[in-house]
Amino acid sequence: MATHRTNVIPIVEDARHPLKYRMLVGMVDCIFADVAQPDQARIVGLNAHLFLKVGGGVLVSIKANCIDSTAAPEAVFAREVQKMREERIKPKEQLTLEPFERDHAMVAGIYQRAA
Repeated sequence: MATHRTNVIPIVEDARHPLKYRMLVGMVDCIFADVAQPDQARIVGLNAHLFLKVGGGVLVSIKANCIDSTAAPEAVFAREVQKMREERIKPKEQLTLEPFERDHAMVAGIYQRAA
């Protein structure tokens, strides 16, 4: 997609270490995250704090089994949304991807300035 869209920048790097690619990325309007890691909310928050404009959008793919395979998916989604709030990301919409993908959800949110 990035070859056709000049405003899309793929980051082929470990998202847990944004300081490694900070010189390549300026402030952005939106972050799309599909990292499937137990600390996904922290990773998204860290990147948002460094690169996302205040009022910028976040779209996060949550795979419940990658975060906690012992808990109900709905409980995992709720915990991840709470963690996003703690990272100053205000959730606006949450959708499960059933019946297309089991135990997956997408969360859209807006990054807010620190209080």
